[in-house]
Amino acid sequence: MPRIAAKYLAYRLVVSYVTVLLIMTLLFVLVRSTPGSLVDGMVTPGMSAADVEALREQWGVNEPLWRQYLAFMINYQTGEFGVSPTWNVEVWTLIERRLPRTLILFGAAFLVGYIVGPLVGMYLGWWRGTRRDTYAFTGGLLAYSMPAFWIAWLLIWLFNYELGLFPSRHMLPLFAEDWNAFTLIGRTLHHLALPLFSVASVGWVGAMLVMRTRMNAVVDADYVLLARAKGLSERAVMIKHAGRTALLPVATQAIVGIAFIIDGAVVIERVFSWPGMGDLLVRAVLNNDYPTAQAVFVMLAVTIVAMRFLTDVVYTYLDPRISFGGEP
Repeated sequence: MPRIAAKYLAYRLVVSYVTVLLIMTLLFVLVRSTPGSLVDGMVTPGMSAADVEALREQWGVNEPLWRQYLAFMINYQTGEFGVSPTWNVEVWTLIERRLPRTLILFGAAFLVGYIVGPLVGMYLGWWRGTRRDTYAFTGGLLAYSMPAFWIAWLLIWLFNYELGLFPSRHMLPLFAEDWNAFTLIGRTLHHLALPLFSVASVGWVGAMLVMRTRMNAVVDADYVLLARAKGLSERAVMIKHAGRTALLPVATQAIVGIAFIIDGAVVIERVFSWPGMGDLLVRAVLNNDYPTAQAVFVMLAVTIVAMRFLTDVVYTYLDPRISFGGEP
């Protein structure tokens, strides 16, 4: 029997869709509450009033807000993001260029954080009260209290300015020759090192703290004691029995972690001049580029809502006792 009822799954899909609509509505209101308008950045000193009015008509600024809102909701749900007035290309073209670069950086940071974090938290929770637990826990809290951009500047100072080991700007060298697949991968990883470590050095701690707390709660549970009584090795008891159950809250925390990583994309990409979605978003907002800014915000919102929806599915595989929407 499936542990997620079809009715519950449909309900969650509807709730997720309504959530995205509400976020889009709030985004529409917030963007149009900012000073200036879409055409302000296109106006040049030599343009006449008629030229400015033609621009406003072309970009729909003169339309009533309710018409702009309906057009925005319909177009953005069908993937029609329009043309960027800043770059004079389709917004989808900009996203197609920038999104893979952001996924490379923050996808790698997410994987590192949620592999290292739960593993460290599992061992610390198992060795609770020991010296290694105290030292690692204190070090993790210290890292968690530091903003990622401050760590980024420290890494740039040490590994770029002082030691000259890693580059601190861009995704690839600006002027390079003799490109092939191996040099492309190698140079990308070389440029990826500092921004990746800047994000991961903070991102892993949240998962570690949740996992450590949960392991503290289950280390003396009856099923753990039973597994020990069966003669299983300490490692098998820790990983297969206690660790699997302790992963449940980490799955939920991972959704929050994605939100923090996305939020950090704006700052980290600007610090390292990484040509991703965060950098695109900042440039669009500074230029009053409504189509681009809105499209980036909507895509980030859809990603977070979709990940929250997938959490329910992941829960059922982490703990067979959970049944969503089924009969009691």
